[in-house]
Amino acid sequence: GHGGSQPWDKNFFLTNKAREKSNTFINLREVLNRFKLPAGEYIIVPSTFEPDKNGDFCLRVFSEKNADSKYVTVL
Repeated sequence: GHGGSQPWDKNFFLTNKAREKSNTFINLREVLNRFKLPAGEYIIVPSTFEPDKNGDFCLRVFSEKNADSKYVTVL
């Protein structure tokens, strides 16, 4: 895996396929999704509805098993 020691850049996202994504892309303040994923390392990428627009995000992740998480910077 990437290990999270360095920021992910555009090339990382161009060469790695998304494992899951939201079924609908709508302009709402809250979006809820549920995914069943095998054990592994994943990156959750929130985005605004409008391209090139910044926004603040609150991300909550629930897991049936013990899971670690950390904040990483994406360039």
